[in-house]
Amino acid sequence: MGSMEEEHTCPLCRDVFGRAQPFPCGHSFCPACAQEAWSSSSGCGKRRFVCPQCLEEKALVECDCCPEDEVQAAVKTCLRCEISLCEQHLQPHLQRPAYSTHLLVEPLMDVSRRRCPTHQEEFRHYCMDDRVYVCPDCILEGRHAQHQVKGVRKVEEEYKVKLQSLFEKADEKVKQGEIMVQEHQNACRTIIEDSSVSDVSQVLQMGSALQTQVGRLVSAVINITEQERQQAMERVQEDYSRVREDLNQTEGIHRFLGSLLDERDPFLLIWAYQTEDSQMMADLNSPLFTPPQPSMDKKRILENVENKYREFIAETLRCLIELKRDLLSSPLTLDKNSAHPLLNISEDLRSVMRVKKRLSVPEHPDRFDHWSQVVSCQIFSSGTHYWELEVEGFWDIAVTYHSIGRKAKEGTAFGCNKISWSLTQQHDKKLAAWHNRKKTHLSVKMSGNHLAIALDYDSGSITFSEVGSSSTLLPLHSFSTSFTQPICLGFGLYKPELNSRVTILKKI
Repeated sequence: MGSMEEEHTCPLCRDVFGRAQPFPCGHSFCPACAQEAWSSSSGCGKRRFVCPQCLEEKALVECDCCPEDEVQAAVKTCLRCEISLCEQHLQPHLQRPAYSTHLLVEPLMDVSRRRCPTHQEEFRHYCMDDRVYVCPDCILEGRHAQHQVKGVRKVEEEYKVKLQSLFEKADEKVKQGEIMVQEHQNACRTIIEDSSVSDVSQVLQMGSALQTQVGRLVSAVINITEQERQQAMERVQEDYSRVREDLNQTEGIHRFLGSLLDERDPFLLIWAYQTEDSQMMADLNSPLFTPPQPSMDKKRILENVENKYREFIAETLRCLIELKRDLLSSPLTLDKNSAHPLLNISEDLRSVMRVKKRLSVPEHPDRFDHWSQVVSCQIFSSGTHYWELEVEGFWDIAVTYHSIGRKAKEGTAFGCNKISWSLTQQHDKKLAAWHNRKKTHLSVKMSGNHLAIALDYDSGSITFSEVGSSSTLLPLHSFSTSFTQPICLGFGLYKPELNSRVTILKKI
């Protein structure tokens, strides 16, 4: 076991690997290191694999035909002649027909591994079944009689055809990857730049709104206190007037009684006393008006302040909800290439209207050809998102996998398959939720035409709501699922006579 492990241990990474065909030099490497070494050789401008262990490229292969005092570097090795040749001595092999069957390879220090160890003949064939090189004598002995044996050059040509196909496929994939990387970088740059400006602007707007609300709250509290103070002053003034009135009346009686006491005419005294007696006695016996202690109604002030504070909290929550929606709002535009010919897309790609006559549009593999539907350009595979729409007529708003079929009738309508979830408003304003051909009638109706969609990809939740007054959300229907593919938004407009239209509202 120890010798087997040593034999199958990669000399570069020291990992143990399975059985592998050794390279022509005799060394074996794990597939990962071999691929890396080959890629490194190609990256340095070398067109052949150089064993990283024996480092053949560092050894100068000399021409076997040059005189000892004028030895030149070899450019090819002939496996038939088992000699290495410089440019000059290579010419006969290239020009004379007698050498046309000789196999020329890159210069080699040791050609013994290109020769059959049993028959000492050049390996000119390859057994496809045993995956070993064989010489003509090996074939004659019959050990590979029933096997598929091909010439080395033939195998080389066949493999090069396959490799060329794989190379072209890899090249195409590399180009696609580079385009995707560039698009992703551009999208990231756009999102970061736009969101940084937008988010700061939205936060500043919320701060300004909150400052306004704080100012209103402070002003309201000051006004409430001032009004209560004014009302208290008016009550004190009224009480003062009553006290002053009683005092004036008492002073008048006091003066009258003093004048009677000073009167010398008894007849006049008696007449005056008897005339004013009852009223005077009643006035003297009634107590003076005693005003209450001046005070302000603190309870009323607190109640009014509390009401204003509640209004402030409600407005603050509204501002925070608006900010949350603004921050969660994701860019959304319509994909013209997916739009059915009966749908007219606006120039800004934010509005779609159902028309009666088919539009002249080019053929496209992404275009819906039966249902008058369109999907968004943006595709989402993570995160939380929020959109607001203005909807009219007979409409169908869906969250769907981007892979939804676009051709034919069956399985391509939103909500009529397992990969889409939709909310529909019919001509009678009735709402229905659709998924996997199952229709759920909703008891609620929209009072307006302002619709909101909240999506949490990671938790698999979809919520349709109506945006009411003061931007409050009135839930209409929710779906709960588990997403396994990237999703996008879909819009279906099926009745042209109802002026059916959907507009994506841009959050500012």
